[in-house]
Amino acid sequence: MKDSERCRVDLIRLGELGRRGGERVERREQLSMETGLIRVEGSPEIKASKDYLIEKMKEAGLKVRFDPVGNIFGRREGFKASGGAVMAGSHLDSVLNGGMFDGALGVIATLEAVRRMEDEGFQNDRPIEVAVFTGEEGSAFHMVLLGSSVLIGEATYEEGQEIRNDEGVSLREALREQGHVGDFQLDLDDIEYFVELHVEQGPILHNEDIPLGVVENVTGLSWVKAIIRGEENHAGTTPMSMRIDPLVASADIIKFVNRRANELAAESGTTVGTTGRLIVHPGLPNIIPGTVELGIDIRDTNDATKKALIKEVISEITSLEGRYGVRTETEVLFDHKPSALSGVVIGAIKRSAEEVGIRYHMMNSGAGHDAQNIAHRVKTGMIFVPSVGGVSHSPLEWTDWGDIERGVKVLTRTLKNLSAL
Repeated sequence: MKDSERCRVDLIRLGELGRRGGERVERREQLSMETGLIRVEGSPEIKASKDYLIEKMKEAGLKVRFDPVGNIFGRREGFKASGGAVMAGSHLDSVLNGGMFDGALGVIATLEAVRRMEDEGFQNDRPIEVAVFTGEEGSAFHMVLLGSSVLIGEATYEEGQEIRNDEGVSLREALREQGHVGDFQLDLDDIEYFVELHVEQGPILHNEDIPLGVVENVTGLSWVKAIIRGEENHAGTTPMSMRIDPLVASADIIKFVNRRANELAAESGTTVGTTGRLIVHPGLPNIIPGTVELGIDIRDTNDATKKALIKEVISEITSLEGRYGVRTETEVLFDHKPSALSGVVIGAIKRSAEEVGIRYHMMNSGAGHDAQNIAHRVKTGMIFVPSVGGVSHSPLEWTDWGDIERGVKVLTRTLKNLSAL
């Protein structure tokens, strides 16, 4: 099997695992909004995906280890005693109703890079670690970048294990049931460089017809949770003037987040704000809601601007109490800082692209990635490949196979070059 075909086969197989109906998708024309991926931590689909990957890692001769929060590491030893390792990888979990390349591409591309080294008889001076991070999306256990946050020390292994999903199952329980937990603890002091290959998830590369992006900065990412409580009552018998309706009050916040993010984006160009979670209880048309939960996503490459917007949003939520008579609670679930990536690794990626003859574009990432966490401890870089139409976090997400092959070539050369530094 050709190298490019091997990578394609793995991605198609992973795309079946978690796809509603289990359809096999090989071409963009086969995609539909009804056949997205739901591959969240703790699910049978993520177990099957990890089992498939682990088998492939072992076939490639990698030493596979698990840490206490389910991060997976596959090691190819170096051929010289000195020097920290080169790590690369991404995640396998998906958003709800997501696409087949987000995260999975970075994992399979790194595995493929190692396989190509083996096929060529290439001797890497530094060890190479293939990394698969737990719960990057936060779809089941509601903490994005979960595995990498624990790895860099933002949370302890114990705290990570105790996070629970909506069914009340802890991550520890889920990992034990699936057999994807261990006692290995990677020391990032032993890692010299980290690279993550990812689909762009935006339109720039596709629109400009450029096959590769070299990332300089990764946006900061924060989630705000708000609970707004009113008085649940009969929709037909309660006069309009006597209602305390938390959903009506919530509408003010949804509009505020959108308006302020637009205003700030007009100034800085990198602010985005989204109210993407709305849970209404009891959620029936003939009952005035009693409680509403909002989930708000705020991002910016400028940390001061991001923090200022979080403060404004919380203040606006609190002000609903005086305007509507509701009661409010707010919590910042997490606050990941923006990350400037390493000039050394950026330079290695650029040189590698030039060596294999692939054009590239310097850019920022508006999406959060495990790389932004790792960058706080390790010299880090990111490689983007185009997303057709800029679509991602959607069943219609697609990256052309030729662009994937070009990304794998650059990643492989980058890992070789970093190994020799």
